Amino acid sequence: MITKIVIERKEIFADGHEFPVTGAYEKLVGKVRGEVDPKNPLNKIIVNLDKAPTNSRRRVEYRADLYILKPMDMERGNKKIFFDPPNRGGKHILALLNDAPSNNDPTTLKDAGNGFLMRQGYTVVWGGWHGGLSGKNFVVMDVPVATNKGKEIVGVVRTEIVADEAGVFSMPLSADPRIASYETASTDKSSASLTVREKSYEARIAIPNSEWEYATCEKDDTGKNIIRPSTTDLYLRSGFKPNHIYEFIYPARNPLVLGLGFAAVRDTVSFLRYERKDQAGNQNPLAFGKKETGVRRAYAWGRSVSARFIRDFVYHGANEDESHRQVFDAVCPYVAGGGRMFLNYEFARPVTSSQQHNDQPDPELFPFAYNV
Repeated sequence: MITKIVIERKEIFADGHEFPVTGAYEKLVGKVRGEVDPKNPLNKIIVNLDKAPTNSRRRVEYRADLYILKPMDMERGNKKIFFDPPNRGGKHILALLNDAPSNNDPTTLKDAGNGFLMRQGYTVVWGGWHGGLSGKNFVVMDVPVATNKGKEIVGVVRTEIVADEAGVFSMPLSADPRIASYETASTDKSSASLTVREKSYEARIAIPNSEWEYATCEKDDTGKNIIRPSTTDLYLRSGFKPNHIYEFIYPARNPLVLGLGFAAVRDTVSFLRYERKDQAGNQNPLAFGKKETGVRRAYAWGRSVSARFIRDFVYHGANEDESHRQVFDAVCPYVAGGGRMFLNYEFARPVTSSQQHNDQPDPELFPFAYNV
């Protein structure tokens, strides 16, 4: 359930260009606050939701970013939502469908590309689903940390680190600088292991504990390497060989309840489609009907990571909101491969997927087809 929607920024889009039939568009940027009932059968599928902190109503709270491009006069639009789940926080639908330049804060007429979605009258929506991610103009969400009756949860995490170039001496434990790492629960190196191999099918070669540290490595103004202890980074004294697979297994702590991303998208789109006001009395920015919102349909499209999110969203039953209404009328996972997503797990890492060279043991998740 969306408890509060806040529009922080409202601007003219595409320099006020009048698109045929639809007219001018505007950009709305803000956040939604939501809460879910851990005892609701529709929410019980979210891993560790019962271990997340709750408010006075015994609900788990979350906050997600919201980014909307809509007709200034909604009655001139086609009254349909086109939802693009952000790919690692980024917006891709305008580049793929409008032939627009990539821009995480589309503003000008150039950013509208050929104007396809606007000429069709769609309201384009991006809503945060990915926790543990940050970046300029990213659309992400804040999720709670799970605990075991107030005590810290510790679990084994396996990560593969692959450097693209020579001269890399430290990498985040997440293997991706954009993604927050699960902090090590212990700096005792005997509880962790590091191996290397050039190809996935080759034997793993153990790297002695004396050759690595929980630390970062940065160069100072003189070019000297400065080593600083870190519980979220891995430092290798000899440096990471380009394109080699470094497998690191370590005890991690404080898993995020990342499965809340399903609830956030479900609740956000459901609110925009069906509700005139939030629990605080704030107006739905898409609503223009006297009794209903006026929104007739909602579609979802995603590419790569966001496409796998859509597929997993449907698989987990999230296309039914808490009032038992359909969220999306149709979804289109594009360039998603055959699998789903490593999201609704303890210590999940939704940005990884099984690839030809690395991360092959990561779960792509059966079934690999739509008809199952």
